[in-house]
Amino acid sequence: MNNIIYPTVDLFLYDLRDGLGDNPEEIKENWDKFKLKLPKNLQDVLKFDSGFESEYEELLPTRFHRFGNDFDVYEGFYYPVRMSDMYGLLLDCSVSNKLTPQPAKCIKKIKGEIERCLGGNSATLGQTWFVYGQLPHPAQNPEDVAQICYKALFPWANWQDNFQGKGHLLGGTVFELDFFKLLLQETVKDSGDSAASKSRYFDSHHVIIVLYPTADAAQKGAELMYDWMRLFADRTKILWAYGQTRQLKQWLKQDYITIQDCLRQIRGEKYQNLPLNNLKDILNQARSIVSDYTIDVDELGYQLRTIAINLENYQKRSATITEKAISAQGLEGEKPITDLAFLAKFSARVTEKYLLQVEKDYENLSPGLQRLEFAIATIRSLVEVDRARQERRFQNNITIGGWGLAAAAIAASLSAQFPYVIVPVEVLTTEQTPDPNAIASVKLNPPLSASWDAALLSLGYSLAAGLLFMAIAWLWIKRKEQ
Repeated sequence: MNNIIYPTVDLFLYDLRDGLGDNPEEIKENWDKFKLKLPKNLQDVLKFDSGFESEYEELLPTRFHRFGNDFDVYEGFYYPVRMSDMYGLLLDCSVSNKLTPQPAKCIKKIKGEIERCLGGNSATLGQTWFVYGQLPHPAQNPEDVAQICYKALFPWANWQDNFQGKGHLLGGTVFELDFFKLLLQETVKDSGDSAASKSRYFDSHHVIIVLYPTADAAQKGAELMYDWMRLFADRTKILWAYGQTRQLKQWLKQDYITIQDCLRQIRGEKYQNLPLNNLKDILNQARSIVSDYTIDVDELGYQLRTIAINLENYQKRSATITEKAISAQGLEGEKPITDLAFLAKFSARVTEKYLLQVEKDYENLSPGLQRLEFAIATIRSLVEVDRARQERRFQNNITIGGWGLAAAAIAASLSAQFPYVIVPVEVLTTEQTPDPNAIASVKLNPPLSASWDAALLSLGYSLAAGLLFMAIAWLWIKRKEQ
């Protein structure tokens, strides 16, 4: 039968403590979310480590918090830690009976007990399921038992599609299964979207199954859990950072379209015919994305370095686990019964696909920032030139008008000194007088137009002088500009 002695399920969960640019309020919010995965009585005694870049800090005063006893069906423990900018939680659960073989499908019930302890809370960065136990009979086929365990964890999963490799650990057989799928859609970035979002843009699960030949091997294997926790943390961080880069790339590509549009509008001689308001609109459009594009490019570079650093740590930790396991075998000269070469398959995938892809994306999208800055500088200079041209035109108009007004004023003042025009009038007597020397009252009736001649003449002189000097001023300005 496909039985296991003392079947155990370890769930390694990882949460973000502080991301790039997180303020104290956001760090506190991350801490509160992490605490929800533990029982209420543990949340009050959990230590909040406010130190900067704490390498590895256990968060419980007693290191572990155990639950269950010999009278319970299940037993296990909580083990929360902080690792630099992330939190880790190992939730261990196994059957209380350490001697009686259990059917491999009991893994499903153990998983249900773990999920009950979590209360519906999940990891923000990622998690790994680690299943181990002892095979009661040497003749058992480890792969058959491992397939049952995997099916108990994820009934919908396909063993053949997700199988990554197998090896040996302390004489036992190790199987690795992995499922990873991006969940990104072709959506437009909203103004409220953050470049350093804490969302996971992928669906995944990672499973390690170890079936030991003896109880002693299982006990020695359990002592490696501290190294497994760090190894899975590096792995989780790589996948999370890669998921972030996919979203960042999508946002940057959307902004890049706007950059190209701005450059297209000012290409060649087209900009010379654009009104000032149109140039201002293009400038505002470029300015609206420069901050987001800068932040997203910096974030893409940050996640690229995160992948590279954690990949190196993952490779070193894999070697450390192998060395410790071989050392735990005890007898020298024996054929090694530990072989974890399958772990290198993930390293190769990261190196040949994830890291290379993100590096190319960073190289291709980084120049967009220089192009955007060039577009802003170009448009700003065009706006300034156009504004200066308008101001100069206004000043020239004032100069021309000033010359004309001055000339008209001078002409008007001089025309006032011209002699008056003597208009002949007809004298009509109003009464007859016998005395020819007597003074008779007369009534003058000059023509109506005669009274306006002097004013019209003065106005004509002024207009003529004003127009003449305005023309002279215009010609002088044009000659000066040339």
